[in-house]
Amino acid sequence: MSAISSTITLKFCGLCQWAHTVWVIHRTFEDNLNEEAIRKRIRCPYVLNDMSTITQEYVLLQIAKLHDPAVQNDRNNLTIDYVIRFGGWDNGTLSKLRALESKLNELRQKIKPARNKILSHNDLETILNNMVLGDFAKDADKEYFENLQKFVDIIHDKVIGGPYPLEDSMANNDAKTLVDVVMGRIALLY
Repeated sequence: MSAISSTITLKFCGLCQWAHTVWVIHRTFEDNLNEEAIRKRIRCPYVLNDMSTITQEYVLLQIAKLHDPAVQNDRNNLTIDYVIRFGGWDNGTLSKLRALESKLNELRQKIKPARNKILSHNDLETILNNMVLGDFAKDADKEYFENLQKFVDIIHDKVIGGPYPLEDSMANNDAKTLVDVVMGRIALLY
């Protein structure tokens, strides 16, 4: 039995769901917008590029926040660390959660410099040197969310019962529709 409440568990799962939702929206833009097609077919290619940057930065920030320390400046953060430290898990569950945390931290380590120097602050040296921060291998984000799904399923099952699917079919469908409208593939009918 876990020491964290069902309310805390659901709030944490909701934070993971939100990170997943904004990731799905960003990936839909990235996977479906072709630079050449944008330049040829639409009148506002720059705003789409800006939207892609905005969604990318926001996704990275949401992921980074999930990895904040459980306690910071005498305040609790609802994070992966919090769930592990204060969950009161049995040894088997704790071992599984720590193994998943280790896998999740692989992407965290890649994006941490971006969070610390650009997403949360305007680091002068980074800006002046046009440094690229937060790069990671193609599809490392997909692997991250597959592992986050496993993490969420374990804690939800132990505290409430059953899995907690990080589903975003509506976000995915809406984002694809927006891309299709912008690209002129479909027209909105009102």
